[in-house]
Amino acid sequence: MTDRLIRLMRIITLVQARPGILARELAERCGTSERTIYRDMDALSAMHIPITHQGRGRGYTFIGHFAMYPLGLTEEEVQALFKLMPVMDKIKPLLPIEFESAYEKVLAAVYKQSAEKAEIQAGDRDDSSVQA
Repeated sequence: MTDRLIRLMRIITLVQARPGILARELAERCGTSERTIYRDMDALSAMHIPITHQGRGRGYTFIGHFAMYPLGLTEEEVQALFKLMPVMDKIKPLLPIEFESAYEKVLAAVYKQSAEKAEIQAGDRDDSSVQA
């Protein structure tokens, strides 16, 4: 049961960090089969986690404003994290095994923070056009 709970949390983190992630990718990252991922998605849905499948080849995303791990990173810190993405596969053998999981959690929080910031800015633009 503990392994499944850990895997469910990892799935949530991965979907938040990489919206559109495929079941195949989730299975690889979680060290399990695609069929197990489908069962896990059913379990998450039963727990009212707002996760949805976008259709064949388009992967999983969250519905609405679901988020975990809020952070207050500066724009420079966010850019530094994104610059690391292209080289991750090359440096992964040099890093502790736990690094990838920690990095994914931070990316999940960064993605959510960026989405919320964009939504607030869009709302501000809408408000200013109404006042004009």
